[in-house]
Amino acid sequence: MTASSITRSVHVPLSPEAAFDLFTTGFAQWWPREHCFCGEAALDRVFVDLEAGNWGEVTRAGETLLWGEVLRAERPSHLSLSWQMDARVSPWVPEPDPARASLIDLRIVADEDGATLTLTHHGFDRHGDGAEIMASVMIGMDRWADWLADFAAVSKR
Repeated sequence: MTASSITRSVHVPLSPEAAFDLFTTGFAQWWPREHCFCGEAALDRVFVDLEAGNWGEVTRAGETLLWGEVLRAERPSHLSLSWQMDARVSPWVPEPDPARASLIDLRIVADEDGATLTLTHHGFDRHGDGAEIMASVMIGMDRWADWLADFAAVSKR
């Protein structure tokens, strides 16, 4: 049986509005470039496009590789994304079927000296026969703990 979710939180010294903006429009400032489909050498940029309703990367050749959809964006407190990646292939490739995407839910809450972001990545079973691989990486390797630590480090600059 595949684990169904992982939740990680991080405190940042930003207002909820600034934290939401850093997570979305500032995505390229904190996302680790080595965690992209095309490989670090071929990567031009990563993005979260709230208007277009998607997120992903653009290669130096101008090809857009989507990681999923922006399902809900309620600035400054809530962001919901799909994670359309096919873990059955190494390195991972985009998964074109949105029904085979796990889900990411980000909540941002103000506190005394900034904001706390709580991210839950769930629905790994939606990846079908890639579910165990996806869960083993995202939960077993605790990727979101690393990525949220990168986010927190950039928030302090």
